[in-house]
Amino acid sequence: MLSKSLLITKTFKIIFVILILSFSYSCTKEKKAPPKSMEQIRKEKGIPVVAKTVEYTNFEKTLSFVCKLSGIQEATASSMIGDNVFKVRNKIGDYVKQGQIVVEFPTSNPTVQYTQAKVAYENAEKMYNRMKELVMAGETSQLNFDNTETQYLVAKRNWEAVKQMIYIEAPISGKIIEMFVKEGEYIDRGKPLFTVSQLHKMKAKVWVSESEINYLKIGQPAFIRFGDVDFYGKIAEIGLAIDKYTKAFGVEVHFDNSKGLLKSGVTTELKVRIYNNPKAIVVPANLIQKSNGNSYVYVVEDNKAVMKEVKLGQQSDIEYEILSGLNVGDKLIIEGQGLLQDGVKVAIK
Repeated sequence: MLSKSLLITKTFKIIFVILILSFSYSCTKEKKAPPKSMEQIRKEKGIPVVAKTVEYTNFEKTLSFVCKLSGIQEATASSMIGDNVFKVRNKIGDYVKQGQIVVEFPTSNPTVQYTQAKVAYENAEKMYNRMKELVMAGETSQLNFDNTETQYLVAKRNWEAVKQMIYIEAPISGKIIEMFVKEGEYIDRGKPLFTVSQLHKMKAKVWVSESEINYLKIGQPAFIRFGDVDFYGKIAEIGLAIDKYTKAFGVEVHFDNSKGLLKSGVTTELKVRIYNNPKAIVVPANLIQKSNGNSYVYVVEDNKAVMKEVKLGQQSDIEYEILSGLNVGDKLIIEGQGLLQDGVKVAIK
């Protein structure tokens, strides 16, 4: 009886071991295959890319310059003597006429000799008028009259020069846009006093290189942006010789300012459009691949990347005009081209 029981126990052990081995074998068989590499996935599903359908767009090329705006005509009056300012008759924003007195200096300035010049002129004028009557009456010679007239004209010019040093006049008609002095303030000789500007029209002076000057012509449109508004003007003057200091050609652009929106002294960017194609195929410069002197882009055809040779036209700052090789409707790859080769499978995201 005991041996039969041992036999049954051994049999159960054998069966248990067989079951364990069978389970282990089954688990080993059902083990997952190792993961696929990124290269295998890309080969099977395609390299992920972003594509854009090619359409016609407007393409333009511009030249840009930094410019400073000023009135179409501006003039600054300066001090001809050193002294304290006696009177300031006008303020910034006032309209003045040419010859109108704006700033006065004291007549007591010893270097001017205001009183002496005035008396000399008045006496010379009296003598001149007297000699004129005498020569007309035949009571003096023409030579005497001519000498008196010469003395009178010299005294008059001297008096006018003295007045110009004391009474500072507006050099042109326009608005006072800058006032550099105050009453009672001491000013050295040669220092600016005020600036008058004609603001109905503005001008911008730019300096153009030898490579740029041939793109420009009189009457060509140009524009600036000021206060989020574009203002359009035209080229009015083009220098015919290179400036010896700037080593560039001076170009002047005029803008209408009848509404008074543009301000003198403003520094801004001026742009001149030198080329425009309203129906162009345009590609960002970073998408152009270059090899052996040729230019290429990638497009999607039948779920594959196809390298197309293109002919480049004009270039702006960040774009190229495409003259041939790319057509409207083509699917241009704009992202993911760094991993591409001609003919590889792609998947558009």
